[in-house]
Amino acid sequence: MTRRGLGALLAVSLSACATRGHIASPLEMALLEKAEGLSSAGRITLSGPKGRFSARVVFGAARPEALRIEIPAGTGLRFLLVAKDGRLRADLPGDDAMYEGPATTEVMNALFGIELSPRDLVGAILGSPPDSLSLSWRFDRLLPVRLAIRGSNETSLVLSLDDPEIVAPRPQAFEFGPPRGRVWSLREMSDRLGLTR
Repeated sequence: MTRRGLGALLAVSLSACATRGHIASPLEMALLEKAEGLSSAGRITLSGPKGRFSARVVFGAARPEALRIEIPAGTGLRFLLVAKDGRLRADLPGDDAMYEGPATTEVMNALFGIELSPRDLVGAILGSPPDSLSLSWRFDRLLPVRLAIRGSNETSLVLSLDDPEIVAPRPQAFEFGPPRGRVWSLREMSDRLGLTR
């Protein structure tokens, strides 16, 4: 085999290994759609015309709209988002600051640059997305390992899951904590996160 042929084979092999699992089967999606919740550690990646952001996360989702996303930092939390009952709270513990407001597409777009409400994200995570979303799931051994969502504004969100559990987190996981020292506006929180520049 020539060097060029060997190089091409290696490139194909590496790209095949880069994405875990296989495209979700109808049976796997049906099982996910029956789940009341899902929790996992993993990685979140946001991409769009204004750049790319990727971080390790721990997250949990429960029907119909409860969502918790933690971005760890060393010994604590760098960022925490909790949404439930139509409300959303974003915390930056290092700044002792928080934003609280409605759990809407507009707020999520201002914070993360993707047009996706927490309710729609929970639906997507649990296999019941709205028709307006373009998404794909990958599974490995009957467990979800990767979710890719393409937004309407040329953005995408990818969740890669490590050791997912198809159970709803305890209700306490979606409680808002005590107030932070500073309450920021949506613009201030968006500017500090820097994901929509």
